[in-house]
Amino acid sequence: MAHGNGAPGRAQLYIDGRLVGEADMPLTTPIAFNPGGMACGANPGSAVTPDYQAPFRFTGTLHSVTVDLSGELIVDAESEMRMHMARQ
Repeated sequence: MAHGNGAPGRAQLYIDGRLVGEADMPLTTPIAFNPGGMACGANPGSAVTPDYQAPFRFTGTLHSVTVDLSGELIVDAESEMRMHMARQ
């Protein structure tokens, strides 16, 4: 498998330890699309589908959330600097 900027990746969603969804991404990106960071239980940005309206707050109980970013970290200092400058 290719490594580095733009390399393929796989996203997996687990609920209660059970894999409930996954998708292969032919292209990944080293920049952040959500400048507010990651959110659990609500979608503070734009809705990703017209089936709901943001912020679409979850009304149940999240007992735990695990984010696994295993693998080799890709560092792209130039892209990170552009992202920070765009926020100014």
